[in-house]
Amino acid sequence: MVTNDLLMVWANVSICTAIVLRLMLFHKPGARDQKWASWLAYLIILAYATVPFRFFFDTYTHASWSSITFNLIFCGTVYRAKGNVALIFAVLKPDK
Repeated sequence: MVTNDLLMVWANVSICTAIVLRLMLFHKPGARDQKWASWLAYLIILAYATVPFRFFFDTYTHASWSSITFNLIFCGTVYRAKGNVALIFAVLKPDK
């Protein structure tokens, strides 16, 4: 069910902004660069950044409980991993 509740829209925009900021500000000193993780983080940032930008330009008007719930779970996962996409998606790591 899609609603026009402004509180739900604000919640989803805030959660997506938190995910984007945490992924953008990830830095692990002395770590090797993993290309697959960098590209995956870049794609996730692009996908989640569309929500705040659409809200800013007044084209994002709907949010559902399912999207808020999924985004909140993913936000918790990102913050638990401290923004390390390689840690979140370790299953996708190619074996050498």
